Amino acid sequence: MKRKGFRKKAMPVVLAASLTFSGLSLPGVTVFASEQQKVKFNEELHTPAYMVGEWDTAEGISKEEAVYLFLQQEVLQPKGKSLSGNVEKQIEAGKSQFKIIDKVKDNETNTEHFRTVETYNDIPIYGSEQTIAVGEENQVSTYFGKVTPNLARTVVSTEAELTEDDALDVVKNDIEKEIGEVKNYDGIDSELVLYPEDGDHTLVYYVKASTSKPAPGYFHYFVDATTGEVINDYDAVHEIAPTLEDSREDSFSEDDADDELPEIPEVPQIPDPEDPDLSEPVTSRGIDIFGNMLSFESILDKETNENFLYDGTRGDGVHTFQANRMPETAFILLSALLGLTGFEVTSNSDFFYDPAAVSAHVKAGKVYDYYEEVFDRDSLDDEGTKLISTVHVGSQWNNAAWNGKQMMYGDGDGELMISTSGSLDVIGHEMTHGVITNTADLIYEDESGALNESLADIMGAFIEDKTGDDLWLLGEDIYMPHNPDVGLRDMKDPASVPMALTETGFYPDHYDDRYLGEEDNGGVHINSSINNKAAHLITDGGTHYDVTVEGIGKDKAEKIFYRTITHYLAASSDFSEMRQAAIQAAEDLYGEGSTEVESVMAAYDAVGVQ
Repeated sequence: MKRKGFRKKAMPVVLAASLTFSGLSLPGVTVFASEQQKVKFNEELHTPAYMVGEWDTAEGISKEEAVYLFLQQEVLQPKGKSLSGNVEKQIEAGKSQFKIIDKVKDNETNTEHFRTVETYNDIPIYGSEQTIAVGEENQVSTYFGKVTPNLARTVVSTEAELTEDDALDVVKNDIEKEIGEVKNYDGIDSELVLYPEDGDHTLVYYVKASTSKPAPGYFHYFVDATTGEVINDYDAVHEIAPTLEDSREDSFSEDDADDELPEIPEVPQIPDPEDPDLSEPVTSRGIDIFGNMLSFESILDKETNENFLYDGTRGDGVHTFQANRMPETAFILLSALLGLTGFEVTSNSDFFYDPAAVSAHVKAGKVYDYYEEVFDRDSLDDEGTKLISTVHVGSQWNNAAWNGKQMMYGDGDGELMISTSGSLDVIGHEMTHGVITNTADLIYEDESGALNESLADIMGAFIEDKTGDDLWLLGEDIYMPHNPDVGLRDMKDPASVPMALTETGFYPDHYDDRYLGEEDNGGVHINSSINNKAAHLITDGGTHYDVTVEGIGKDKAEKIFYRTITHYLAASSDFSEMRQAAIQAAEDLYGEGSTEVESVMAAYDAVGVQ
């Protein structure tokens, strides 16, 4: 297929394994263990990356015990070897190496879906999580994840020779080599984990260090707890647009760069929403950033007669703040490290005069409603967690972000962007990062990070629910306000958008064209376009690289992708696992061999993902 010419529909933003059961090596090949079982092995670890089919465990045990037994018998012993001893000993061996961290009852398939993490001497293995579906008779139907063979029989040091202070000094020195002298760190902490690399596991300090000057960053470092060597590092703020190494300071003014980190202000508290003597819910109005008059829920302080942007009708509340245009890095750091959410948005009447705050407040409620109405999900964690949004972050900040706790929106500079709180798909994108954090928790680098970004894009588009090509443009409402036909990303035709870092010069729409460099956390925004294109084909259909896909429509596609996120993907999942997880989700919902399953398979064929 010839490379398509440039079509100005979206513009790039630069801001800131396989073995068979017989032991034969067949890299990249999906192996059928039997007519009913499909297994693909991790090329590096030679343990299953995913298993689909049906595996019996044992009678008379709990589902939790069935999980441990399956992990011990089938995942750690994939060639049919059996651990000596009885079932009880095998279950105990499984418990010693794995910990159940979550489980969800699935009414679609009458199964329970478990999430587990691999440990060694109770220290977690970084990036090593698994998802396992267990049926009514303890049969296992699916497994996705990453485990280390023979870990229980190896000797791995779990005693740190380096002190925590020494590790912090290593990180500080490395950061200052990259960005210059840092007079004051805004926050820095660490924990011990085992970091997998080249078949070995190294005890490391997992350090999170935050800076605001001379350049912004929220750095994650892995420091060898014996030698002090830096094994890996990346920046973990989930922003709507990529931040590349040569543009760290693009969103900072000179004045911002010279400012000291502000002291934490005293944040006024709204009255207790549960106390009718102190407060009462009211319906308020306000104008959004596009001049539309909107109605929404707020709360009245009976003592002061002030209204607050707090909606108590959804989960544990929807609460909207404003940051007084505090420099964005300072706000991000205070928010993530010290719990600052911003300043209350108040009004002396039932009319609110801040369009950015009104937009964020109303749209956060719409995203909550989408997940509740379509998927019966109660907020980001499915337990009603409060939705916190903060507007006016930074001075003309051209970005939006999710920092693990809340959503943050810049006002834009009026040329590249206007207030990012005006875009429903951008807000849906950021809030979906929260859903991902509470489910698959995809590591924010390389292929798992690209899936993290892509799935946020996909669900953001479905939440916005526009028609035609506009469905597949991200942030078109707030990006380049003088040209309404462009967006931050084009999910329908990513290869029409220039991207200087790729060999083709465009965003990739095929796995063979993926970006393999280190910028953008290994291409988390860049390579997200591959999975985005697959989502477009599944939904609308089309022919791509000579593969024709029959579209199944948004209503079915959104259910497949949501189920893939919440039931099957694990922290280290790659594109191949994404394909199989989506196929499995489609089979669960619509049946094996269905048109929907065929569409998912064809779409991933079309983008070169096997």
